[in-house]
Amino acid sequence: MIKRHAIATAVLLCTSPLFITCNAIAQNATFVGTVKDNKTHLSGALISIVGTDKSTVTNYQGQFELPKLDAGSYQLKVSYLGYQPYLIDINIAEDEVKKLKPITLFAVTNDNAIEEIIAVGHIQRGEMAAANNQKNAKSIKNIISADGIGKLPDRNAAEAVQRIPGVSIERDQGEGRFVAVRGLPAQWSSASINGDRLPTAEEETTSRATAFDFFPSELIEFVEVSKALTPDIEGDAIGGNVNFVTKKAPDDFVFNTNLAIGQNELADGTNYSANVLYGDRLLDDKLGFLINATAWQRDWATDNYEPRRGNDGLGIYRLELRDYTGTRETYGLNGAIEYRLEQGTLSATAMYGTLIDDETHYKHRMRFDKNRAEVQHIRNELITEMTGFEIAGEHYFGYDKTLSWKLSSYENEFRYGDTPNTDDNSYFVVRFDQKDVGYQGLEDRGTGKNYAYNTVDNGSDPWNAISNHLPNGFSFDPSKAKLSWVELYKVFVNEKDKIVASTDFEWQLDSDLILKVGAKYRDKERVARFSDEFYAWDEAQYGVAPTLSDFSLSDQPGRNDYLNELNVDYQSQFSQVAATDDLAQFWNKNKEKFVLDKSESALIENGGALGRNFDVSEQHASLYAMATYTFNSQWEMLGGLRLTQTDTKVDGYLYLADEDRVIPSSASNDYLSVLPALHLTYHFDEQTNYRLALTRSFSRPDFGSLTPGATYLEAENELVTGNPELDPTYSNNLDFMAEYFFERVGLISAGVFYKDISDPIFQSSSMGKFGNKSSVNIIRPENGDSAWLAGVEMAFNRDLAFINPALESVGVMVNATFMDSQMSIPGRDDKVAISRQADNLYNFTLYYDDSFFAARIALNYKGEYIEEHGSNSQSDSYYGDNTSVDFTTSYQLNDNALVYLELNNLTNEPLKYYLGDESRPLQVEYYGVRGMIGINYQF
Repeated sequence: MIKRHAIATAVLLCTSPLFITCNAIAQNATFVGTVKDNKTHLSGALISIVGTDKSTVTNYQGQFELPKLDAGSYQLKVSYLGYQPYLIDINIAEDEVKKLKPITLFAVTNDNAIEEIIAVGHIQRGEMAAANNQKNAKSIKNIISADGIGKLPDRNAAEAVQRIPGVSIERDQGEGRFVAVRGLPAQWSSASINGDRLPTAEEETTSRATAFDFFPSELIEFVEVSKALTPDIEGDAIGGNVNFVTKKAPDDFVFNTNLAIGQNELADGTNYSANVLYGDRLLDDKLGFLINATAWQRDWATDNYEPRRGNDGLGIYRLELRDYTGTRETYGLNGAIEYRLEQGTLSATAMYGTLIDDETHYKHRMRFDKNRAEVQHIRNELITEMTGFEIAGEHYFGYDKTLSWKLSSYENEFRYGDTPNTDDNSYFVVRFDQKDVGYQGLEDRGTGKNYAYNTVDNGSDPWNAISNHLPNGFSFDPSKAKLSWVELYKVFVNEKDKIVASTDFEWQLDSDLILKVGAKYRDKERVARFSDEFYAWDEAQYGVAPTLSDFSLSDQPGRNDYLNELNVDYQSQFSQVAATDDLAQFWNKNKEKFVLDKSESALIENGGALGRNFDVSEQHASLYAMATYTFNSQWEMLGGLRLTQTDTKVDGYLYLADEDRVIPSSASNDYLSVLPALHLTYHFDEQTNYRLALTRSFSRPDFGSLTPGATYLEAENELVTGNPELDPTYSNNLDFMAEYFFERVGLISAGVFYKDISDPIFQSSSMGKFGNKSSVNIIRPENGDSAWLAGVEMAFNRDLAFINPALESVGVMVNATFMDSQMSIPGRDDKVAISRQADNLYNFTLYYDDSFFAARIALNYKGEYIEEHGSNSQSDSYYGDNTSVDFTTSYQLNDNALVYLELNNLTNEPLKYYLGDESRPLQVEYYGVRGMIGINYQF
């Protein structure tokens, strides 16, 4: 552990000789110092003593120490890929602490010029930091820095990691949301901030996966992706852990600003973003602080169609044509303070992130089975808000023992804004129905219903040109479109980690052996509330319900270019629509004229909303011990054990169907997880590593999976139930990785991994009845028998100077992960893939960076995966493959100012869900291209 007080003192000695000596309380001789280039401090630099096995690595602030040395003369070697090695001859006395002047490294040049200041571009700087940190890590991990994050159009924390080998993201409205490692479900990986898993709060999921679309990437200093866990990392991460390290108090004055404007192709309006970072040190550099504030507002729009399948699993009983517009606002604030003690530090961090999504949504629904057409007017404001506080300390007992502690508290909340009013805040829907449409070209294949069928099922409708089957000459008539329902879809989720307490003690027994022990405790509570309320006009008391023609009407936004990617004309037959603000005012003035229809609603009292109304109380208690042993200059071993006790209690409701009543119900789930880990690293030479890891990890059941109740979703015709008897999922993991690092910039690596998984949880799907509803898709979590996952991971990053020195500013970054998995599901004879596990992930990036002008085009691909298992392969629902292409370019105007352009989704890649076959779609959504142009200024 780095002793920051002693190291920070060295930063002030810029005008001194290369080193100075001083006396200290340490029992052995020690070197401390920092490593930098002409721009910033360098993390991941290797500091070694020539002719010995003694070495260390700089931390994220570029600081290092080498304790446990005998008195004598030494030659220190500082190595950093892309920079020339630096050698220092030093004498040190017994018990002396020698504080070195900051060591400045210089770029490698083709003619090996010595100490020539060669400018390194932003892209190459980010690649150098990533390669050096990966090379000198004690385990299998990837690390990217703020330079690597900031030079692609990745606007939130999720998008910041999508180009790391084996890491993928799930998107919402075209923006990254959930993070997954090695193609596994997002809830099987852990995402943390500063080492702590965050509470989750999301509109439509009850999983443990944290949505990171609310957290701006500008607040991040480093991202650590651990694919094989060490005992000091929380063990509930079968895929791996993604740890976002926020910016901390700097060593020097820093004041950066970033301003940008832009636009989305499908939306009107101007987007903007702004970021301010300010930090400094006071009180003789003992007190450091940082304030980082960011804001991003963007208008967006999407075009979407969703064919809903009937009780035979194939026919389309309802075609939904959805047109979304909205404004998203993301705000983030990070404040950090640090005080240097005589032997240690005290620090505090406060962070805040929020996403406010104001959506207007017009939906034309062709109810083939009901012979009616529906026009839904939808307005909602979705708010996700996270706050976090940390206080921490590091206390040094000599230069070989460090006690660290941290107390944290986090809260994450999802709620709807005040639409249509403060009391009824909800996903607000007003539906108008036009009956007796007279659809043509439908079929009744023995279901008793008229459905449309795709060509893959011997029907007449191609997947990308599904007819609305309206009769020739049909047009929506607002005077015939009668008010059917006002729907208030209400969701509230609040999850708190009331306290997260951790302590770690590290003891460097000698230059070869480091022991580390620690404990962690978390007290969590979660409150989830849900109802889906349908209100009908009270005709008995107030006469005939209004029609759409009773409101001021206009074309919906974006009507003229709706789904112009397809060879089908829907918009010409669209109805005109009312403004959602007018409908909200109408509801507020006439609410007493509506009556709640409990038979259509999902409520606690009728048993339709039980699966999402529950309270969770959960405690995690962990102990770990680990040791890192360096056998010699080539062999290293890290091993240890983590024990984690989980105590979960879920309070919910149970619906007694025979008695038609609801009773309170509680369920508990307690278990001890034993998680050993062994990591072995062989340094074949200074540039080649071979790594082997044997680990055990687990995944807790999702909160919603443990509730005893169920929730009926009318819009999806789904009944989602819980299962209080679920067991956690465990995995025994084997990882092997070979890495070769080039002297200039880049690496080539290849690895294999295998996971032997027990008790995997999957979502079983079957057709049945709920109340008076038929053809209901019943979804219930179950433990499978067993599963396995195997894969191959490869990466190649390098500039092209090895082809021709003239190409030193051109580089490529390529990585690919290929996976296969298999699990058994009761009731199915075939073997199936693990749900939400993609078979293929790959990235390709081509860049140019000469330190003044930089450009980069990046392709990201994620293969399709099974979203939910059905009763057979034809009824498995899939999330389709996705290929995104992004571009960024920048120009350094001077030492302080940089201008840039960034473009996302250049190929307008759609989001796709399908049933069994891509020609049988469930949802297809287009987002268009979006772009920003801006300036970054550093004072």
